[in-house]
Amino acid sequence: MDLVAYLTDEIDFLTEQMDRAKQEKDNAMNFLCDARITEAKRILDQVNAGKITSLKA
Repeated sequence: MDLVAYLTDEIDFLTEQMDRAKQEKDNAMNFLCDARITEAKRILDQVNAGKITSLKA
């Protein structure tokens, strides 16, 4: 799986989890999901802009 697909899937999954946390009024989980979504979107923006071309472990 490429990085763009992974980040897109992660954002979708975390958005679902955040919606669930809002329904259950789980503020901690809502905060964690929001932070991870923001992080993934920033990385995706950098990939799309060509500033990140590969990742190394």
